[in-house]
Amino acid sequence: MSEELTLDINEGIGLITFNRPDAMNTFNTTIREGLGEYYRQCDEDDSVVVLVLTGSGNAFCAGADLSGDGDTFGAGETTDFSSCPLSMQAWDLRKPVIAAVNGHALGVGLGIAMQADMRIFASEGKYGFLQNRRGALVDFGMEYLLPRIVGFERAFELIVRAQKLTGAEAGEWGLASRVVSADRVLETALEIARDMVINCSPLVMGMHKRLLWQGLDMGREALVEWETRALHDTLSRADAMEGGMAFFERRSPRWTTNVPRDWPADLMDGD
Repeated sequence: MSEELTLDINEGIGLITFNRPDAMNTFNTTIREGLGEYYRQCDEDDSVVVLVLTGSGNAFCAGADLSGDGDTFGAGETTDFSSCPLSMQAWDLRKPVIAAVNGHALGVGLGIAMQADMRIFASEGKYGFLQNRRGALVDFGMEYLLPRIVGFERAFELIVRAQKLTGAEAGEWGLASRVVSADRVLETALEIARDMVINCSPLVMGMHKRLLWQGLDMGREALVEWETRALHDTLSRADAMEGGMAFFERRSPRWTTNVPRDWPADLMDGD
């Protein structure tokens, strides 16, 4: 790919790093094209169970890079690009995505983090959707996603007033599950990821994620029907027996199912 965006895979964890520390990891064409491709690669790679996304230096991603050719989102003045410009969004992966937000996350950078399934923020960072103060709309589907995470009124203020929050304020507003010192952000994310890799069935994690995200747009009865069919599927697999045996034998489970090899596409990807 590029040294500006790296992917390392180790013991079930895929680690994607924004690696433009001198530019505060601002979002450019390389990141736009590469991040979606890395998402797709990790989704299809059996060796990746959990994905962690972080930045190098003192920032996670401090917004769009406006210093280059203006092609961060689209081609010049054309309008044929999406507000969700990645070729694959984090919510579409069948693996958990944890954003280890090690520092400032502004504009598009905060949008990338909010698309993840979990977030750990640095207490020293600044966070906000500043686009309205630049005369532009937010992106990455935030008008859909933010009200579902923090409620309408806080989402309204974050997008329309477009103010910055401290790390403590971001935690209080519900933007992150944890706020820790910057030097502990990645460590905390990796600890969570390792626990999930060892103790949680990779396939069932993926099925839970799909149910949770798709469930945001479903009625209760439809969700319960889908959940029931998914439950029956998981109980018929070897991981259900292994999970129970490992518990009684007081040992770590030896999972044998994974994504994408065992993904029940007819159940999880159907209409």
